[in-house]
Amino acid sequence: MQAVTACVEEQPDEVEEVLSLFGGDARKALRAVLRDCHHLHEQLRLTSGAMSVGFTRGWLPKDRIIDG
Repeated sequence: MQAVTACVEEQPDEVEEVLSLFGGDARKALRAVLRDCHHLHEQLRLTSGAMSVGFTRGWLPKDRIIDG
């Protein structure tokens, strides 16, 4: 029986990738990540407003859950 060796690919460091996209400027990189985060949050808000509650089986984002 032959031994099977696992081929493990090294994963790139995502933080270093993002920083390199912005020439090492951490403030610009963080600003872009936050802008993307805000955009995705807005897309989720718009989408959840267009979907019926039955479609999502009652799931709501944390910021839309009403206690009580």
